[in-house]
Amino acid sequence: MSIALERSAFDDPVLNVINLLNSLSSAHPDAISLASGRPDDELCDPALIYKGLASYARYVNQEEQSLSIRLCQYGKTSGIINEILVEHMRVDEEIVISNVENIVVCMGFQEAATLALLSIFDDGGVLLVPDPVFSGITGIAKLLRVKTVPVPIADFLDSHALSDVVNAIESSGEKVKALYAISDFSNPTADSLSFEGRKALVALARARDFLILEDNAYRYFRYEGARIPLMKSIDSSRVVLMGSFAKSIFPGLRMGYLIGPEDVEVTSLSTKICKAKSVITVNTSALCQAVVGGLLIENDYSLKALNEPKTMSYLKKRNWMISCLEEHFPLNANGQRAIIWNDPEGGFFINVQLPIRFGYSEMQECATQFKVIVFPTSFFSLVGTGINQVRLSFSSATVSDIYLAIGRLKAYIELKMQPLAL
Repeated sequence: MSIALERSAFDDPVLNVINLLNSLSSAHPDAISLASGRPDDELCDPALIYKGLASYARYVNQEEQSLSIRLCQYGKTSGIINEILVEHMRVDEEIVISNVENIVVCMGFQEAATLALLSIFDDGGVLLVPDPVFSGITGIAKLLRVKTVPVPIADFLDSHALSDVVNAIESSGEKVKALYAISDFSNPTADSLSFEGRKALVALARARDFLILEDNAYRYFRYEGARIPLMKSIDSSRVVLMGSFAKSIFPGLRMGYLIGPEDVEVTSLSTKICKAKSVITVNTSALCQAVVGGLLIENDYSLKALNEPKTMSYLKKRNWMISCLEEHFPLNANGQRAIIWNDPEGGFFINVQLPIRFGYSEMQECATQFKVIVFPTSFFSLVGTGINQVRLSFSSATVSDIYLAIGRLKAYIELKMQPLAL
């Protein structure tokens, strides 16, 4: 006798985005992928593991601590490199963290986000997210049964429009408890919040009493333009900063962190997060923490300095992808192109608007017949927006593959455009 299972949060499409990407690549190993936002394999240097461990060992010996206990035993739940991260924040972000206990070292961004949502929404409330948005945060929210309200990206970037959204939600009797934002070069659209936009968002959070979950995953990959201060540096009392070393060092470390609010009225959040972590993962791998801490020390606590060679490599790839788009989709007699793309100042992605619908079936068709994998932007939307957009990633593709892939994408678009021309 079979047991009928009720539809659950696990059936939601948002939980299948990463699995879909992996399965599509496995099913079409001969296709060039511009879909994955993973770092470049060539930039993942295992030698950094030994260099970081050696540096951390010297640091511990100077402090006259036991390295064997530090690395081999269960560690402190909140982390063993918190003081190093305090200095990193001061050097790279000019953020002063007065209470080291507000830092929780996590197993990547995903754990940081899970712990934050679990602790903030333990008694209900509404999470605001831009739409489209990175599926990691919305997937976690689905699993935790956190009510999530998507805000169209244009409204999200407009403080007045966003204020109207908050007013409408709270007029209905619900409470906005937090808002999620990638300040720099968001996934999937590569949008960034301006300095004025960040100040306005923080002011709105203060006025309406909610927290901002600020994700800085792509911050250290700026290719041009002036760096904009994090919202955490504008008002630490309203912002929970979530960081990751997956892109800046390498994903295999599974290392991230969470920095809670500094305000005395909300510092209990960090305590709640530690309690939750103590029963979920106990503590983050001491070995992985030591690698990260040691590498930061080696680079004068600066992730910008450590990241500079990677930034230059990704800059060349971004410029090359744009050159390929310009070559394959030249201006017509009216000064227009068949497709439109943005020109982000950083990050791993370029968002492209097509003259055709591009969803699941088109993605499969493009991969099968034209041997190129591109990801629909609509897969990152909770309401199905961006149905004629794709996210192109240049981070893990080679220069030669980028050129071939853009040519194959052009051929697919031209094929789909033929019926429209009749």
